[in-house]
Amino acid sequence: MKNLKILIVEDEILIAELIKSYLEEVGHEVVEIAISYDEALENYHKFNPDLILLDIRLYGNKSGIDFAKHLESMKYKMPIVFLSSQYDLKTLGLALETYPYGYLTKPVNKMSLWTTISTAYQLYESSLSSDEIQLYDGKSNHIINISEIMYAESDHIYIKVVMYNGKEIILWESMKNFLSKLPSEVCIQCHRSYIVNTKQIKEWNSNTLTLVNDYKIPVSRNFREAVTKVLQK
Repeated sequence: MKNLKILIVEDEILIAELIKSYLEEVGHEVVEIAISYDEALENYHKFNPDLILLDIRLYGNKSGIDFAKHLESMKYKMPIVFLSSQYDLKTLGLALETYPYGYLTKPVNKMSLWTTISTAYQLYESSLSSDEIQLYDGKSNHIINISEIMYAESDHIYIKVVMYNGKEIILWESMKNFLSKLPSEVCIQCHRSYIVNTKQIKEWNSNTLTLVNDYKIPVSRNFREAVTKVLQK
């Protein structure tokens, strides 16, 4: 499993720091530790984590369950693993109503933590259609069908993803990271600044790919052989 960006939402700092050390031991990155609902929401939008470890009890008036319900109401697809020292069935029932991907009781066992995180993220990935991808533009998550992507263009610090309907989504990530999310048999990199959906190509030569909307994408020398190999299949 890939190393994950994880947001810990836990108001007991010593426990949070211990969990952080466990996660970093196996290569995960803890993007932040939040202690309240407001901090959790702020850091969710700031870091767009791959997974959230969420304590049911938080500092302030709102709980972890409130936070999970908010994400659900906003239709954010996000794997959440609850943390709790509470064993009562009522609390557990309320937590399960938000459809978490896992549940850990405190004190957290290191091996249980690793196993639960791995299982939760695998369940999350399997819940997404193989034809779908989730893109985050810094404010909102977009779940789109890969077939709708025409091409992606890198411009230094961001990537512009252009859809078949003309919609554009701006991502703040590297080409390498974005390409890793796409099926290699469908999307190819043809230039250091371009990724193209092969299903949107209507004609091509060694220097240029022409898309179905007549937009032309350059093919650089470094990628020419790999592009040719894919398109000649």
